[in-house]
Amino acid sequence: MKPCHKQNGFVIMLFIVVVVIIASLWLSTKHQGLISIFKNEQIEQDLSELKLVKARLLEFAVLQPEIYMTDSSSGDMEGSDKIPPPGYFPCPDLNGDGSLNSTEANCGNPLISGVTGSGYVPDPTSAVGLGSCNGTEMCSGYVPENISTRNVFFAEAGRYFYFLDERFSAQNTNYNNVGGTGPKRYAPLYPDNLVGDPASASNSLDPFDPILSLNGVGGYVALIIDAGDDGLDAANKDGDANFVSGTPDITDSDTADQIIGITYNEWIALVAHRVCVERRRLQGIDPSGDYTDIDSTMQHWYNDYDATNNPGGGNWRSWGAVCP
Repeated sequence: MKPCHKQNGFVIMLFIVVVVIIASLWLSTKHQGLISIFKNEQIEQDLSELKLVKARLLEFAVLQPEIYMTDSSSGDMEGSDKIPPPGYFPCPDLNGDGSLNSTEANCGNPLISGVTGSGYVPDPTSAVGLGSCNGTEMCSGYVPENISTRNVFFAEAGRYFYFLDERFSAQNTNYNNVGGTGPKRYAPLYPDNLVGDPASASNSLDPFDPILSLNGVGGYVALIIDAGDDGLDAANKDGDANFVSGTPDITDSDTADQIIGITYNEWIALVAHRVCVERRRLQGIDPSGDYTDIDSTMQHWYNDYDATNNPGGGNWRSWGAVCP
C-alpha cells in the first residue's frame, strides 16, 4: 500500500475519533441539562407542596371557632364557653402514623430560662417512647395527616417534620389553668396580652419574640421541614430552637432540608383580619365582665380572659378597637 493511502486512512480514523468525542461531550452536556431541568422542576414541586401544607395549617388556625363549633361525639352545637378563639395549630404527630392519639394531642414544653430546647414542641422529656421521642434524644414530630373528628387534612403521614411554639398549640397540658381542668390552651392568645402564663406567672414569653428562628431570623411560630431522603440535617436535630434551611440544587436536592415557616406577623395579619371583618357582629356579644348570671354569651372567645369564668376567652374585643 502506498504511504499516501496509509496517511489518508489514519486521517479518517482520527476524524472519526474526534467526531465521537465531540458527540459524546454534546450528549453529556444535553444529559446534564435534562437532569437539571427535571431536578429544578422537582425542587419547585416540593416547595409548592410545602406552601400548601402551610396554607392548610393557617386555615386551621384562623377557623378554630368554626372547626370546634360542635361536640365531636354527639354532633351537638357547643356552648360559646367551649368554642376556642382563633389562632391555634395542631400538635405534632410524634410517631408519623398521621393521627394524633391522646398523648400526642396534648403538647407543651414551657420556656425555661437557659434551656435552648424549651418553649416549643415536640418536647423530648414528656413524650417518652413515641417515635424518636425517648426522653433523652432529640424529639422530632411531623405535620399530622388529619384530625379525623373534624374532617381536616394537612399532609401525607410522616412526610414533613413540624416544630411549633408551644403557646400556639390547640391543646397544651401546661395551661390547664382552672384547677387543672381548663381548656388546655394558652389564653388569652391576642397581641396586647400575650405575655405571661395564666397558670403561673413564672413562665413568661415576649409576644413579639416567638421561640423559633430560621436561618438566624427569629419571629417564627411554626416551621415545616421537608428533610429529603436522609432525615433532618445535623443543624436541625441538635435540640435547640434555631433551624437552618438548605438551598437545594441538582447535587443535593434529595437530601437538603427545605424549610418553610409561619411568622408571628403572618399569623397576626390573618387572625386580625378575621376578627376585624366580624367585629360589627361580635360587638353585639354581651361584654359584661362579672360573669354572675347564666348568660353563656359572656363566656365567649371575643370577651376578656378570666381564668375561672371564661378560660377560653381571648379578649379580642379590646384588641378589635384598633380595627379600621
